[in-house]
Amino acid sequence: MVKDLKKYEYYRTEKGVLYCGDCLEIMQKLPKESIDFVFTSPPYNLGIEYNNYNDNKPYNEYLQWCEKWGRSLYKLLKIDGRFCLNHYLSCGKSDFRFAPLMDLNWIFQQIGFKHHGLAVWWDITISKYTAWGSWLSASAPYINSPLEGILILYKNQWKKQKMGQSTISRDLFVELTKGIWKVSPETNRKHPAPFPVKLVENAICLLTYIEDLVLDPFVGSGTTAVACERLNRKWIGIEINPEYCEIAKRRIEVEAK
Repeated sequence: MVKDLKKYEYYRTEKGVLYCGDCLEIMQKLPKESIDFVFTSPPYNLGIEYNNYNDNKPYNEYLQWCEKWGRSLYKLLKIDGRFCLNHYLSCGKSDFRFAPLMDLNWIFQQIGFKHHGLAVWWDITISKYTAWGSWLSASAPYINSPLEGILILYKNQWKKQKMGQSTISRDLFVELTKGIWKVSPETNRKHPAPFPVKLVENAICLLTYIEDLVLDPFVGSGTTAVACERLNRKWIGIEINPEYCEIAKRRIEVEAK
């Protein structure tokens, strides 16, 4: 197992390791029931340019792909493992709009995941765009959705089996458990679809203990790994694009010093 993983290893710190390759291949080689927490934001299938990934699949094909990596995550999580998925509540073009988190919630529940809840965060950048459709008419108004969701699932039991050390303040705990997370969008555009470090920091503080092992199978420019380095969590990041792996490496190096 370990020898097989060596060929994918791109960068390592005392807390974690960054693998460069297809997450479907790499996750098959990780130990089962070894992960405490998953936080990820997969490609949204909205035609974003990722260089070596087709982000414009037929929707059914996209959902089938999500099911594949979802099944791998289920095998890797511990019995009390948690899973946070960042995706749009509603998106698409005027001729085909869809609700990814609703569809993925149903798919992941068929796999075996249990639903715990949904937090939402407001992406201010989306609200800047105007798309009225039929102006002042019921003919064909366009509903813009400036919100993204954090789908919160778990494997078998919600309560953690063992006690650990939390790193969340009283005020942040109260704020996050209300389910509306006020987080400014990421301004670093070295990756075509970055999410804010604060977003994953919130999830890690709320749902994990110090030294828990966190996995992000679509780590992109390394945001989840950066948050783990800051908050003293162990981590595994997987990214298929070598260019993004190099960006992630440089970001993680700064935090790991």
